Amino acid sequence: MKKLLFPLLLVGVSINAQKIEVSASYGTPSVYGVAYDLGSSIVGSITDTQAPSSNGVLAFGLMVYSKDMKWRYGADVTSELYGKTESISKQNIISILPKVDYFWLRKQKLGLYSGGSIGINFINTTYTSTDRMKRKDNSTGFGFNVVPIGLRYGGDLSVFVETNIGMKGIVQAGVSYRF
Repeated sequence: MKKLLFPLLLVGVSINAQKIEVSASYGTPSVYGVAYDLGSSIVGSITDTQAPSSNGVLAFGLMVYSKDMKWRYGADVTSELYGKTESISKQNIISILPKVDYFWLRKQKLGLYSGGSIGINFINTTYTSTDRMKRKDNSTGFGFNVVPIGLRYGGDLSVFVETNIGMKGIVQAGVSYRF
């Protein structure tokens, strides 16, 4: 039943939508990545192991605007990339985050917004032992993101900068296109 209702809901939302937006952005490490780095540093100093550091967050989004252009609904797919260490050859955290944003200021080409999202994380790690054997570890978990403030400038083609608490970079900048 749920598999049938979700596509119908998406079709209903898209029929009533005025605009659709696609976006791509890159940002600093996420709050999760910073906490992971800090925790790993503390544990690593005790156990004499090194954990990879976050290289930043890449995000792609698909959003649908309401008729009055005050709300937008959609989802972000993020990927937090990590560097390599002696014992970890690959680590990546992929998040799928359904989200909603509210534009509380719209002036010609300038928009200020806030938003939130709740979703799921997929954490993929490949460990390399001293004898070069590889072991993969995959896990899932709860993901979230809050945008306290975002700034969007432009028309259909725009640039944006936003602050984030959660799975996207603490500061994320990118480009979007509405059609």
